[in-house]
Amino acid sequence: MTLPEKRQAPPPKAAPQPAQAAQSAPAVIASPTPRAAAAPRAPHRPGPPPEDPPAPYHPDHTGPSGRVSLLRIGWHAVPRAGLRRLTVWPATGAGLLLGRNQQQVPVPLKLFDSDPVRVALVGGVWAAQLLIFRAFAIGARAMVVTTEQRAWSGFGERATGQYQRLTVLGGEPDALPPGTAQTPSLIVYDLGVTGPATAPPLGPWTSTLTVLRQLDRPGVAALQEADLTLMQRLGGDESTLAAATLRLSQQNGQLLQFMTDDMVALVGGGPDRFVSLNQTGIEQQYLGPPRR
Repeated sequence: MTLPEKRQAPPPKAAPQPAQAAQSAPAVIASPTPRAAAAPRAPHRPGPPPEDPPAPYHPDHTGPSGRVSLLRIGWHAVPRAGLRRLTVWPATGAGLLLGRNQQQVPVPLKLFDSDPVRVALVGGVWAAQLLIFRAFAIGARAMVVTTEQRAWSGFGERATGQYQRLTVLGGEPDALPPGTAQTPSLIVYDLGVTGPATAPPLGPWTSTLTVLRQLDRPGVAALQEADLTLMQRLGGDESTLAAATLRLSQQNGQLLQFMTDDMVALVGGGPDRFVSLNQTGIEQQYLGPPRR
């Protein structure tokens, strides 16, 4: 009797490749399910400054590694080569805003510096006190040497609420208060028509303001020695003398007679300028309206 042939099991089918499986597998559509509520997002806060990513060396890159940092939102990164092209200028000294010129451009007055500054003012006590009032705002203290102490009585206390910010003397001081960059010192000479008999040596951050109530021959020396000259409206003889002493143009010499009460002419430290002082409300409250 013949035994039946033993059937061999068919070889296992090879697993379909991914492309074949995608073609042969039936499409499955997932039933919709409710989505969980999204967690509230924390407010965006910029992270620390970005690290400089590696970059191929380029001969124009002057940094140690020749890498340039990326710019990300919240940070402004500058290439190292750009940083080396930046220039840091030296400090220019403390200054105050004098006013605006005829083009409405602000005009600063470099009243204090590491080197002494000498200023002459042809005008009245009102203009001198306005300058001192603004100097108080940048931390200055003042000493006034005057022949008319009543004009200065109580001014420092009213302007600053302190007694030590301004000292009024009837004669030459024995010593001048030293100045610093944080607390510059201003020495004011209000002696009528002339400056001090002797010009005391000045240290750094110490300046002088010589007030000439009227400009006449005795006051010419003060104009010649000044680094900066300020003038309120002048009379005919005063403007002629000022123009000759300061070598002003004929037009500017004539304009000295036609300025309004709230204007000064600034000579020195650049081109000659005619400046509107733009008195603030608080300045008018303490000093009154412009006048000479």
